[in-house]
Amino acid sequence: MKTIKIFAIAACVLLFTSCGGSKKVAKTNSDEVEVTQLCHNLSDEENYFANSVAQSSDMQMAKDKAINSGRAELAATLSTAVENFTKRYRKDVNDQLDQKTEDRLQILVKQTLSGSTVVCDRITRTQDGLYRAYVSVKLSKKEVSAALERAILENQELKLNFDQAQFDKVADEAIKSAGK
Repeated sequence: MKTIKIFAIAACVLLFTSCGGSKKVAKTNSDEVEVTQLCHNLSDEENYFANSVAQSSDMQMAKDKAINSGRAELAATLSTAVENFTKRYRKDVNDQLDQKTEDRLQILVKQTLSGSTVVCDRITRTQDGLYRAYVSVKLSKKEVSAALERAILENQELKLNFDQAQFDKVADEAIKSAGK
């Protein structure tokens, strides 16, 4: 009877070890873990994208914070676009672009943020009970260009010297470079 039990145990051990196969374990640093980003978009030729993450004990608050953070990132990108545009426009097209017009440009372009849309939102719950919202916000570069054009055309001095082809060239270059 003892011999049968020993034989059965040995057979089980042999069976389990042979079914396991050889497994290769990838070496990683014990302090690093790869992170999968939810809602991650990159700016392209047609749109600016901003990706953000926020955390809160309230699900809607986490989402709202993430959206606001994404829009703040878009606002910073737009500020850079307007600065690039005004420098190039003043240099290449019309040196009469004054500070008042630059401020108006900033305001109009930032107003286009209301046209930004949330294109992705994912919400997870952490082990400690908090909600984490991942959001990607999009804004069309055409809307930004249209806002710049409106600001130029509202200034009578600049309107007299307005050249659509030159404006389009300068605006396109400035807007594309700001999203990189």
